[in-house]
Amino acid sequence: MGYRIKSVADLVGVPRNTLLAWERRYGLVTPERQDNGYREYSANDVARLRKLKALIDAGHRVGEAVSLLSEREDARSAQQVDDLHRVQTGAFGDDALTQRLREALLRFDRDSADRIAAGLETRPYRDRVEHIYFPVLRVVGERWAAGEINVSQEHFASAWCREKMMAMLMALGHGPQGGPVALCAGFPGERHELGLLGVAIQLALQGYRISWLGADVPTDDLAQAVRQEAPAMVCISVLQPRTRAEFQAYAQQLREAAPTGTRVVIGGVGVPEKGAPAIEGIEWISQSGRLDS
Repeated sequence: MGYRIKSVADLVGVPRNTLLAWERRYGLVTPERQDNGYREYSANDVARLRKLKALIDAGHRVGEAVSLLSEREDARSAQQVDDLHRVQTGAFGDDALTQRLREALLRFDRDSADRIAAGLETRPYRDRVEHIYFPVLRVVGERWAAGEINVSQEHFASAWCREKMMAMLMALGHGPQGGPVALCAGFPGERHELGLLGVAIQLALQGYRISWLGADVPTDDLAQAVRQEAPAMVCISVLQPRTRAEFQAYAQQLREAAPTGTRVVIGGVGVPEKGAPAIEGIEWISQSGRLDS
């Protein structure tokens, strides 16, 4: 659904007649016509008009602003084609690629980030997760913790990466039908699930059927789901440090709910390198560890 000219005038900050003059004289945008004859502007039309208005506000005459805007768009289009080719052919190393992706996300440039993602489509899912998306998320998290970027930037980058990774899991069909079930959930109170999502993708590639519960699953509800599904594996993500007593109570309840043959794995940066409670049938994986099938 598009925008009527009155709405566009309000969004751009110029009178209706000015918009019509720009359209007629410079052909800057070509809105569609509805059945009743009214103009219908697209989101791209509005964005282009706002850029023109910004150039005029910066002191350029209208004709100069139109020419400058067209030159910038042509240059950007050529750069985008070149960047896509370089991503697809591997001309960017992973470090340079993750840096370009991170910079695009931190300036809220979804189009550039999506083009980089499109260039990665020939790379295996695990490779994209481990060598592109996780490094981007790690540095974004570190910069947020250091106060170098704000919450909006961190959330935008995380949401974009989550979207791409969830699309991978969905493209895999959450793993093959009839495969052994792996139930994936976040520790109670945990709001972040991207590490867990990466594990789910890895398990789906290994032939597991993923039962995705996501972040912050209460212990009683998780125990009920485990009893109901009787999965082959339960994977729990924990990022925040917990006391030994919290881990002990949680792991014991989970182990009691799970069938004898179910593999129960609790992992993440919140798991201590040493000192996790020794409970038969519970595997603890710290930050330095790795989940193997």
